[in-house]
Amino acid sequence: MGVPPVNHAQDARATFKLHQYLGDDCGSTVLCASMTDNSVPKIERWFFLPPIICTTLLLAIYLTGSDVQVFLWLNHEGRFAGDSFWIGVTTFGDGLVLFVLILPFIRRRPDVAWSLVLAWLSIALLIKGVKISIVTYRPLSIIDPSQFRLVGAAYRYNSFPSGHATSAAAFAGTLCIFYRQRWVRAAAIGLALLIAFSRVAMGLHWTTDVLVGLLGGWVLALLAYSLSSRFAFGTSRVAQIIFGVVIGGAAIRMLLINHTDYPQAFRLLQTIALGSIVFTICEFALARRNAKPLQPHETAPQNP
Repeated sequence: MGVPPVNHAQDARATFKLHQYLGDDCGSTVLCASMTDNSVPKIERWFFLPPIICTTLLLAIYLTGSDVQVFLWLNHEGRFAGDSFWIGVTTFGDGLVLFVLILPFIRRRPDVAWSLVLAWLSIALLIKGVKISIVTYRPLSIIDPSQFRLVGAAYRYNSFPSGHATSAAAFAGTLCIFYRQRWVRAAAIGLALLIAFSRVAMGLHWTTDVLVGLLGGWVLALLAYSLSSRFAFGTSRVAQIIFGVVIGGAAIRMLLINHTDYPQAFRLLQTIALGSIVFTICEFALARRNAKPLQPHETAPQNP
C-alpha cells in the first residue's frame, strides 16, 4: 500500500490555529525558539556613515567659526515655505508626538516598540540633563531679530542640542535598523532631515545644535537597539500592556490638549493621536477575534 499524501496546507492552518488557541505567549515562545542569527537585525556598515557626516560638518563649522553665517544662510533658504508648513514639519519632531507614534508598533512589532521606548527614555534623560547643566543661547539672543526669520515663541536659552532633531534621528535610526525596505529608510531619513532643517528655518536653533542632535539621536538609536536585544522584557505581554496604557494615556492627553506653542498644530496633533489610538484598538480587536479555540473538526491530522 502507498503512503497517503500529506496535506501541508491543512497542517499549516492547524498549527496556526493551535498557536492562536494556546495564546500569543506560546506563539512568541515558538517563534523565539525557531529564530536564527539571520532573523535578528544586524547593524550594517552604512549605519556609521550618518554620524561621520555630522561629525565632519560640525568640525568644518567649528574650525571656520561660521556658525552664525551658516545659520543665516539656511534660515534664509527656508523662506521657500510658509510658517504653517514648517510648523507642521517640526511638530513631527516633538517628543510627545514621537512617543505617541510608538503606540501602533506595540502589538504588531513589539521589538520595534521596545527599542523606540528605550531610545525615547535615553533622549529625555540626555536632553534634560544637558539643558539643565549647560546654559546656551539661541539665535534670538545673539542676532538682531530683523536679520532672520523667527517662527513661534521667542525662546532665548537652552539651545543646545536640538531636542527635535535628536528625537527625529533616533526614531528614523530605529526604523532603519528593523526595516530593510529602501523606501521606508529613505522616508524616515528624509523626514528626520526635514525636521532638523525646520529648527533652523524657524530660527530656533543653530546649525550646530541640529547637527549634534542628529548625531546623538542616531547613536542613541543604536545603543537602544543593543539594550533591547539583550533585555527581552519589553517584548513580553506584560510590557505590551504597560506600554499600551502609558502611551495610550499620552495619546488621549495630546488629543485634548495642545502642549506646543503653535495653535496651528493642534489639528495635526489630534489627527496623530486619534489615528494612533484607533489603529492600536483595531489591532488588538482583530487579534482577539482571531484567537478562537480549536474546533473538534479542525484538529491537526495524524500522519501514519
